[in-house]
Amino acid sequence: MADSSPIRGLTSLPLRHRVRNRSEHIGLVPAWLPSRREFPGLALAAALAVLALTLPSLAFPGSPWVSPVVVAIGLGALVLNSPVARWVGLAVERGREGDVYERGLRFTGKWVLRLAIVLMGLQASADLIEPQLLARVVLVLVVTLPTTFFVAHAVAGLLQLRREMADLVAIGTMVCGASAINALAPTVFARRRDQGLAVTAIFLFSVVALTTLLPLGTALGLDVESSGLWAGLAVNDLSSSVAVGGQFGEDESVLAAMAKTVRIVLLGPLLVIFSQLRRRAPAEDSLRLRLASHLPLFVVGYLLLFGVRVVGDRVFDADATWWATLLACNDQVVSFAIATVCASIGLQIHVWTLVDVGWRVAVTAGAAWVTIAGLSLGLLATGATGVTAMNVIGGVAALSCAFVAFRRWAPTPMSLQARLERGEPLTLREAVELFDLLDRQGPVSLAVARRVLRRVQPAIGELVLLRESPIQGGINYRRLTYWRSQKHGSSLVGILWTPGTTAHIHSHEYSAVGRRIEGTIEVINFVHAGTGLRVSTRTEAGPEESTEFTEGETIHVVRNLGTHDAIDLHFCGPRGAGGALRYNPREPESPFVIGQEFAVDVVEDRLPLVMLKTGSF
Repeated sequence: MADSSPIRGLTSLPLRHRVRNRSEHIGLVPAWLPSRREFPGLALAAALAVLALTLPSLAFPGSPWVSPVVVAIGLGALVLNSPVARWVGLAVERGREGDVYERGLRFTGKWVLRLAIVLMGLQASADLIEPQLLARVVLVLVVTLPTTFFVAHAVAGLLQLRREMADLVAIGTMVCGASAINALAPTVFARRRDQGLAVTAIFLFSVVALTTLLPLGTALGLDVESSGLWAGLAVNDLSSSVAVGGQFGEDESVLAAMAKTVRIVLLGPLLVIFSQLRRRAPAEDSLRLRLASHLPLFVVGYLLLFGVRVVGDRVFDADATWWATLLACNDQVVSFAIATVCASIGLQIHVWTLVDVGWRVAVTAGAAWVTIAGLSLGLLATGATGVTAMNVIGGVAALSCAFVAFRRWAPTPMSLQARLERGEPLTLREAVELFDLLDRQGPVSLAVARRVLRRVQPAIGELVLLRESPIQGGINYRRLTYWRSQKHGSSLVGILWTPGTTAHIHSHEYSAVGRRIEGTIEVINFVHAGTGLRVSTRTEAGPEESTEFTEGETIHVVRNLGTHDAIDLHFCGPRGAGGALRYNPREPESPFVIGQEFAVDVVEDRLPLVMLKTGSF
């Protein structure tokens, strides 16, 4: 396939602006309203929440050790890991594919939780949340967040984990669990496997917090203020943090939400910091994050309702029946919402979670969580006694030790060639950098290119431009050149086949090797037969399978007969003497049966070259 002159960047081919399309809705329905496909999961979690709110008062009246949030989590885990899962139609296989409840559980963990947090603003009375509490939270975070970062990276280095994994574990522990991990993953070019492992490990220690913080806090005799703040400062994800606060009591739950809100607000600044620390692109392309985009609206809602509560308590008489009734109803709604969220957490806890998560990632996440939980507890305990000097000395000592360990053991990037020799996975960006390095040493052989492609695991976001680029004139699939040799004419090309796509019959002006990143395609090969072609083979190629074709000799058709996109990466050698050809059947409705012969018209095949701009990953 001959190429026209390169188009530098994608500016001449504007990307489609994707509008969120929730096909299950009729009309324009906000995302925060559940759809029919989300209702089963929401209903199941709500039913378990009703049981969780009822059972403790019946079976363990007045017990401080049995709370609805723990019961809700336990009921959810029991349902998922028992024969009940089959009875109600829960998919217990890894990945939860085909589970009718999955969408609803994700909706519960996102929107129902956010509703609960917003309504908690009405529970936060002015005499409970005071400026000195916020000051305590900020002072603790000034010490615990960088210390946790240093410890996570030091342990990751000792266990030979990549820096990207350390970054994900660190921010998940420092801020708000899975939400922070998902936000950071594209910034540090993490792979989806890394993202999944980090989320799983962080969630595991949220579960540990749910089972350990209450007995520890009770044994240590923590007061209401310290207990609530500890729940907000020491627990990884938002839902578990609020749940732990609820274990201690209603006031503690409000304090936990307040402390956790402060950590969430820090997500925006931390993402900007990480984008600068892990900057790989030129300065003009490096900073694409806006602080406002990482300030969740539910945090704003929480603050607004907190203001309503403060004004209401001052304006209305304490004996005002309607105001008291409103607050009481709000308490009931919050309790039900939190129990529903906790039930959805339990419905996602598989017994094999501990087996699936990599032990090195789990150890790193455990070290990070123990650091933030233990250090925040120590600072809160000493702060409650008013011993400021001890607070300062302890905080500085912990931070200093963590920094020394970080400098000694933190993972350092390995050379790309060394990683290739060791069989380490490579992101698409790293593969491009490696090809550029190898190309400066001499022409890259197809054998070497095959080794590189076998190691490619695209990071989150690296295929977005390929997925969203417009279909170019003359072809019915997407094609994007990620790299092109400056000396030897080789290139790395991404090709996306949408469902139902069929390429024309063609040959290539270069030899190439390829690897399928995702999806399944059908390849139909042809050989010359007289004045036409004969169908020689028909094969299906799935994910991870390799592709090879020879200049001028390989004549084929590629089809995507599946229901999902299929993506190939091709390393194309230099152009040969002959040109790429297109073979147009004189009978376009040919079924391409093996052995079939048909006449064709042969024309030159010319395709546009769309180059990815440097630094656009």
